[in-house]
Order: sequence, then structure tokens, then C-alpha cells
Amino acid sequence: MPSTAHPEVGETLPRAMIAIGVPCAGVLLIAFFMIRGFPYAELGERIANRIEQSHGIQLTFADIGPTLQFAGPALEATQLRAKFPDQPPQQIDRALIRPAWSLSWFVGKPVLHVELESPSGIADGTLRWNGVTSWAGTIRNARPELPPIADWIPTGGFEGNLEATLDVSMTEQGPEGRVEFEIQDGSISLPGFSVPLPFTNLAGELSLGGDAYATLTSLSLEGPDVSGSGSGKIGRAERLEQAPIGFEFTLDVKPSISRAVSAGGVKVNPGGEALAKISGTVEKPKIR
Repeated sequence: MPSTAHPEVGETLPRAMIAIGVPCAGVLLIAFFMIRGFPYAELGERIANRIEQSHGIQLTFADIGPTLQFAGPALEATQLRAKFPDQPPQQIDRALIRPAWSLSWFVGKPVLHVELESPSGIADGTLRWNGVTSWAGTIRNARPELPPIADWIPTGGFEGNLEATLDVSMTEQGPEGRVEFEIQDGSISLPGFSVPLPFTNLAGELSLGGDAYATLTSLSLEGPDVSGSGSGKIGRAERLEQAPIGFEFTLDVKPSISRAVSAGGVKVNPGGEALAKISGTVEKPKIR
């Protein structure tokens, strides 16, 4: 029997493809090893210095280098420590940054996709520079009782599992934009209350900026012992601690917790209805 001949590579692939593909493969391999040898640590230090100069945030990291995602190449850093002004250092387990898919690049406005993972939650969104720095994205699996989220709550406190959607810009007057949030299976601590109020779901919407530091446009509360809704705002002042506050909540209080609510300064009607008002300042809130 005649022997079976194995075709040469040139017989199975077009010669033009070989002529183009081999040099391209070589260029890609060279680029790969060049990227591997790029001084990413030095680049990371320059980025950290730029952030400190522009925002006053001190940033350090254990390791930084390239990574490849389905959406494209990215820069990834691990074990970061971020020190905000007048705040204790915050731990960030992982940070990833890459160019975002956007037409803004064609008009000279960079847009970056950013992912952050920390003990207090996961943030995922886009970062833009258009005269001001803006962030649009989500926060998930977050713990509002832990910093830095706990530091952003000017009065009272929350516990639970937080999910939020943000579209916020940092202006000279402070943050501006909108925040929608939902906290599940947690509790809320109010000034004057001896015990936290447990809830199954707490959802609301914040408007930042304008004539107020923050406006709570809507809030709904559902829990085993208390439910209700409310709104209010934190006004402007030279210092946040001095800012006037005005919130009003309509509550439906169960008998099991009505005594604790009354002890906190809120009058509860025999049917369980209550109207809670918080006034004063961020530093010295008053509830009635």
C-alpha cells in the first residue's frame, strides 16, 4: 500500500496567512515579555502620589501588576491601605482599574472601570474626569456598621447587608448626585433610643448637594416590631457637625417595643401610630 503522506504546513494554511501570522505572533510575544518587565511598582507609586496631591488620600499597596479580563487588560493591586484626612486607615483587599468602554475617550475625557473589594463591601463602577471627579456604580455585600461607610453616616447608625447604586460627583461644595440604597436584615440606632430597632428591609433615596448637604427624599422601613416611612435633610454649615438636621418619620409601632420608643422621646398613640421628628444639629440631634 502506498504510504500516507502528511501535508506540509504550507499546504494546509495559505502562505499569506503564515507570512502575516508568524511576525504578528512574534510581536505579541515580545510585547508580552515587555509588559511583564514593566516597572508597575513605580507606576503605582506615581499614581498614589498623584492621588495624595489631588485628594489628600495616602495610598499604599503590597503588590501591583497587569491582569487580563474579558473586557480587556487591567491593572490590579492587592492589600492596599487608604488613609483619608482625619480618618483611620482603611483596608482594601483588592483594587482593579482598566479603561472603560466609552466614546468619551475620543473627545479627551478618560473613563476608567474600577473594582474595589474590602472587608466592608464591594464597589464596582466607572470613574470620570470632566472638570470634576465623578463615580457611577454599585456597592454590594456592604456592612454599614463598618468604616468607611459608618463614618459617612452623620447621626445614628445601621447594621445589616447594604446594596446601593450611586451617581455622585465631587465638587468644591462637596458631593453632588443621587444614591439609592437598601439594607436587609439589620437594625437602626437612633439618638435617644436605648435599643436598636430591628428591621427586615430598609430602602431609601438620597439627593446630595444643592441647598443641603444631603436630602432624604424617601425612606421605607419594614420590621417585626416597627414599620414606617420618612424624609428629611441635612442642611449646610461651615462644618458638617454644625449642620442643621430635620427629619420626620411616620411609624407603626408594635406593643412589644412601644415602651422603648416612648422612652426615646417619641409619643406612641394607643393604636401604635407614632410621629418621630429629629431636629437640632448633626453633632447634637434632638428626637421627639
